Amino acid sequence: MSHELDTRADGTAAVFSVRQTPWHREGTLLRDAPSFEEALRVGGLDFEVDVRPLFVRSEPVPDLPVFTYDPAGNAAATVRTDRGTVLGIVTERYQPLQNRDAFGVLEPLLDAGLASLETGGALRGGRDVWMLVRFNVDSPIVQEVFADEVIPYGLISNNHSGQRKVLVQETPVRVVCANTLSLALADRSRALGVRHTASVEAKTVEAARQLWSGLIERYEAAARQYQLLKARHIDTALFRRLVLDVASPVPSTLAGGGLTARQEHARSRVVARRLRISQLWTEGTGHSGDRSMWEAYNAVAESIDHDGELWRVRGPRTAALMDGRLGEIKNRVLATLVSAACRN
Repeated sequence: MSHELDTRADGTAAVFSVRQTPWHREGTLLRDAPSFEEALRVGGLDFEVDVRPLFVRSEPVPDLPVFTYDPAGNAAATVRTDRGTVLGIVTERYQPLQNRDAFGVLEPLLDAGLASLETGGALRGGRDVWMLVRFNVDSPIVQEVFADEVIPYGLISNNHSGQRKVLVQETPVRVVCANTLSLALADRSRALGVRHTASVEAKTVEAARQLWSGLIERYEAAARQYQLLKARHIDTALFRRLVLDVASPVPSTLAGGGLTARQEHARSRVVARRLRISQLWTEGTGHSGDRSMWEAYNAVAESIDHDGELWRVRGPRTAALMDGRLGEIKNRVLATLVSAACRN
């Protein structure tokens, strides 16, 4: 949301974007990728955070307007030093990761020409900050299959309020199609979190190394799978067995008659999912209706990603999509289709 963007001293929204207009037409639009130092400045990220102990004010002595202050246990506050504003309440064990150090993980990639900065900025007064890089993948098969349709990005996001870990993430983005590309990249290794404790900077560096070291190989695997699924076409019976019965199977307990009201409701939801996936197989976003395995997979992905009422989960939906139950359903469908395509 635009109101969550921080504001720089000159009144400009604390966000930059390369080539594409930033959120709500605010922030700084750059024609070319910025240097690291420029990105810190235009993204409103050139500030530091300190951890300071908290004190509790006691009641005044009767008839004397005198207050005393006692330490509040091991409680502390994270403070944005350029403004003196409190960003969050933490314990004294909390180790801040400065913006320059967090995003410095990206500098070797930038210097080697392996990646370029795309977006970055600060939210909620600086409580949350991020930088996103675009990886320059020049593999022939990746260029042939994906071109600019699927772009590998690397994300570093940091939180200064004590509410979450440092996040290092690899995120594929489909520009042409709204569906989320999972393929070979859809596993739990695409995101790693680092706690704000001792050695947080070194652990963030290691997380990035571990996560991004095999990026090109994974995208090449994704391209090969894309080609394989795009070239295989299936009939309705096979679609039912490979896709519907994997994504939304009908439990045996719901197959017969004499169902309770709760069971009838559960069966209705299963049927609604299956009908929606079947519809998207030929009518989904960007689909040609060629009944390929690729469009079959994307029918499931589009429904799970966008039909929230059909795919309810307990807890945060984003987590369920990334590495929870919903992500696992997409992965099972993908694995089933790839296995069937390899046998034919």
